Amino acid sequence: MPISYCVSAKKASVVVESVVGNFTGNDHVNLLVARGNRIEVKLVAPEGLKNLCEIPIYGQVLTMALVKGKRDTRHSLVVITEKWHMAILAHRDGKTITRAAGSIADQTGRAADNLFSLTIHRNGLIAIRAFEGSVKMIQWESGTDLRHFNVRFDYPNVSDFKFIDTGEDDVYRVAFIFDDDHGKHLQFSDLNMQEKEFHTHLRQASIAADSSFLIPVPSPISGVIVLGPNSVLYKSSEHDGDVVPYTCSLLDDTVFTCHSIVDRSGERFLLSDIDGRLMMMLLNVAEGSSGRSVKDIRIDYLGETSIADSVNYIDNGVVFIGSRLGDSQLIRLMNVPNGESYIVVLETYSNIGPIRDMIMVESDGQPQLVTCSGAEKDGSLRVIRNGIGIDELASVDLAGVVGIFPIRLNSTSDNYIIVSLAEDTHVLQITGEELEEVQILQIDTDIPTMFAATLFGPDNSGIVLQVTEKQVRLMSSDGRSQFWEPTNGEAISKVSANTVHGQVIVAARDFVYCLSCIVDEKGELEIRLLAEKQCHEEIACLDISNEGDNSTNPATFLVLTLWRTFSMEILQLPDLKTVCQTDLPSKIVPRSIVATCIEDVHYLLVAFGDGALVYYVFDIVTGTHGEPKKSSVGTRPPSLHRVRNKNRQHLFVCSDRPVIIFSSSKKLVFSNVNVKVVNTVCSLSSRAYRDCLVISDGSSMVFGTVDDIQKIHVRSIPMGESVLRVAYQKTTGTYGVCSSRTESKYERVFASKNAVATSQSKPKINTTRTDINDTSRPSFSSFMILDQNTFQVLHSHEFAQYETAVSVISGQLSNDSNTYYIVGTGLIYPDEIETKIGRLIVFEVDDVERTKLRLVQDLVVRGSPLAIRILNGKIIAAINSSVRMFEWTAEKELRLECSNFNNVCALDLKVLNEEVAVADVMRSVSLLSYRVMEGNFDEYAKDWNSEWMVTCEFITAESILGGEAHLNLFTVEIDKSRPITDDGRYVLESTGFWYIGELPKVMVKATLVAQPDDISIEYSQPIMFGTNQGTIGMVVQIDDKWKKFLVAIEKAIADSEKNSMHIEHSTYRTFVFDKRQEPPSGFVDGDLIESILDMDRSAAIEILGKVSDKGWDPSLPTDPIEILKVIEDLARMH
Repeated sequence: MPISYCVSAKKASVVVESVVGNFTGNDHVNLLVARGNRIEVKLVAPEGLKNLCEIPIYGQVLTMALVKGKRDTRHSLVVITEKWHMAILAHRDGKTITRAAGSIADQTGRAADNLFSLTIHRNGLIAIRAFEGSVKMIQWESGTDLRHFNVRFDYPNVSDFKFIDTGEDDVYRVAFIFDDDHGKHLQFSDLNMQEKEFHTHLRQASIAADSSFLIPVPSPISGVIVLGPNSVLYKSSEHDGDVVPYTCSLLDDTVFTCHSIVDRSGERFLLSDIDGRLMMMLLNVAEGSSGRSVKDIRIDYLGETSIADSVNYIDNGVVFIGSRLGDSQLIRLMNVPNGESYIVVLETYSNIGPIRDMIMVESDGQPQLVTCSGAEKDGSLRVIRNGIGIDELASVDLAGVVGIFPIRLNSTSDNYIIVSLAEDTHVLQITGEELEEVQILQIDTDIPTMFAATLFGPDNSGIVLQVTEKQVRLMSSDGRSQFWEPTNGEAISKVSANTVHGQVIVAARDFVYCLSCIVDEKGELEIRLLAEKQCHEEIACLDISNEGDNSTNPATFLVLTLWRTFSMEILQLPDLKTVCQTDLPSKIVPRSIVATCIEDVHYLLVAFGDGALVYYVFDIVTGTHGEPKKSSVGTRPPSLHRVRNKNRQHLFVCSDRPVIIFSSSKKLVFSNVNVKVVNTVCSLSSRAYRDCLVISDGSSMVFGTVDDIQKIHVRSIPMGESVLRVAYQKTTGTYGVCSSRTESKYERVFASKNAVATSQSKPKINTTRTDINDTSRPSFSSFMILDQNTFQVLHSHEFAQYETAVSVISGQLSNDSNTYYIVGTGLIYPDEIETKIGRLIVFEVDDVERTKLRLVQDLVVRGSPLAIRILNGKIIAAINSSVRMFEWTAEKELRLECSNFNNVCALDLKVLNEEVAVADVMRSVSLLSYRVMEGNFDEYAKDWNSEWMVTCEFITAESILGGEAHLNLFTVEIDKSRPITDDGRYVLESTGFWYIGELPKVMVKATLVAQPDDISIEYSQPIMFGTNQGTIGMVVQIDDKWKKFLVAIEKAIADSEKNSMHIEHSTYRTFVFDKRQEPPSGFVDGDLIESILDMDRSAAIEILGKVSDKGWDPSLPTDPIEILKVIEDLARMH
């Protein structure tokens, strides 16, 4: 049985929590951001936020906070995970250490219904309210296990719970909000550490009914601020203390989400609300006979940000906005407003979570994921691809281009382009955005140009070098020139140059020449031959470089390959003495070679005529190189070119599958480019085209800017409203999007309100409800048609209030050549637990005038169609507790054909051949088979475990991957060895359990990367899933012979270093559902295995040397270096 390899193609991007303090040093200011199962540690530097390290956490971070003990000079970090594991972390000598750790779970306790609260006393005592009826107090010392005790706490409906700073270390005063039959109250209680009980200190009865947040005010002011939807209240913790209420129009219907203290004195606080508004709260403090007291409160509006779940004032007006529903931001608060806003966004951090829906789309032959991400005003579509996009700025129809060379002649920017065709050369002058053909200097335009550049620059140079097959031509802007031809009388075949220092290497058949271009004090030009060497075979390709591959330094070595011996030589410059010679691993002729340095690692890359590319790690000191690593970059001979993007050097591979090669964590990454064919390329930076590339596909030249160089690229399409579902229709080139918007009194840009065309509809039912008591803001749902390229909203179809679009699919129906969008809606009333009425609506987009959306048919159904699929041209819908099939008649009407009712609530459907997998909210997964002849469903297999499902996907026709609501994955398979049950069904037997710590919202059979031909470990059945934390995960099936191999590697890495939570890896990945626990099985932790690639190579090999090969298939590698190659191949799948 294959084993499931589970790995993150894109890690979690939702910000769970963020804090600011001095974690890495006494004088450091650090921002710590929790995302999923890791914590990013950033240092606040003059140039901005600098990434210092990343702390992996065995668990999903629930919350975190900073703590400083009495004798500490810097902060430690308290981390609590979803499974109630807790650790206190510190940073010492450049490493993260665990000062204390343990479990805080109550074996008999029931989790609190409406609040989890972590609060820390000024002397380091930690209080956690997580379980009903008690508060857990945690005392800790460095290097020991956590010690904790429970304090009885029987207050109902607690909204918030915080320690109050009284200025005294031995006074443990808490404030909390609770409500009873008499209303909502604020109470202060003192903890008696000997009796381990709370004693009431004072109570402020009947505060605002919707009060929900407490903000402790530091001593000497002390006390607490209570935040509610329409008011703010300050209350001193003393019996005769002040009570200061405050309200204003700014607070009308405001639901606060988070806050941050600005001053240590506690006079200014930042507040953020559910509309993304950022406000400053100021306490007017006066000195009195009893100390400092609050006399008045003022709140000012600062501007709008993403909807914040955490806000941190860093320093000097810089604030971090951490968001779950949108992109996180780094902003600066200005003294002078720009319009009505005091906010300037310094940096935006992309967040694709929470992912509500996800589909796979082919675009220009390249797969990409389209997700429904975020919510409310931060709702968006995200286009995710493994590769790099080139955004076209301009194009020129010019066929047959074989070389493009930018020229910067007496200028600080590129002002000419020399374009070489198969028969001749053209010189184009760049004037603004226009190109004009000209003749400059003595450039030979009658034959093709092999190389051209300005020398001794890059800026304000008047010297131009041109190399043709006949000669090397050196020319100056004052009319002087000098030419050189090979002494062996052969044509020049290859050339490489260091343009800053005038070094030129040319090859003429089997001869290689080292030339130096010189300009003397009088401006006279000279091409000086420094050395020549005859090789024993014709030279296939060559390149020159130096330490760091820095063009501002002279080239120090030459690397070349030979035709018939298939060998590579490294020669030192300028004497051309051979330093190293090696045989290439392929007997195909090498066509291009580059010696480069990226992230301080030197590489030799050789491209072969069959589209293969081999690269070596090169030791420039000893002149030796490591073992070759192979990749495929096309099916035709590729060529390698150095390009620059945002002042960083990368490699562009021109082929029929163009690739940009860059480095991440000192590992080469091959990223696809969103163009089909590239014959040649160059970097260009003119006044009109800054920091762009010029590429040719053989028929035209395209000027374009490059996306940020990264492995996974995300494009954001803001919608301004919650995006619920998405489908793609290839025939019309459109996306169908279901959305929901909440009306706001603030100015908003809703995508559904900015469509080219609009329409409306409502259910055709006899009665509508008029007795709804709903005081919330009205919401409206729409179905929109978007252009697949521009994402312009072509048409928006709006539904009546309370009718929400919950599902959509595109496809062809039986006996109909048209392609339709089928949308499922439900009448969702706020006071109803289950939807009673819904619709199936068939829409058709006009394939000529795409702004026209025609409602072809709508059918009222008894419930909400939560999932829709198409099987054999018929519609299958999960409607409440039933799965129903509808056929499409010749009259273009939907007619019910058959139903299956054996569900509590069917949430998701997947179709494979004639089978349907049904994910039920409580009854796990079942398999239905559609009997064509009988026209009905047969439930032929079922999982009898009670899994609370969210989504599922077929692995094969007899095995299913499921995602359930308690943050787990599992696999089931039809067990044909067991007898069929009395009702004629097979059992879906559990074959795997796995805890991921995030809610898997959607699964699709897809992959962003095609399986490489030369991979050492094959995989199959790739499934990608999206989570509420913004993770895009991938599960693939690997043959059973690799099972013990992968499990042994996983164990060796897990055992090599104790995790910061001080728990076993198996404990972390244990499947947990209420009181039920299943040990992890059937899965392998790809994230853990691939983490070894981020380690120092010698440390990684040492760990792999300890892997036990007991029971392995004898054909599998046992050498640590070979094992590392397998892991590198695994990392290439995503």
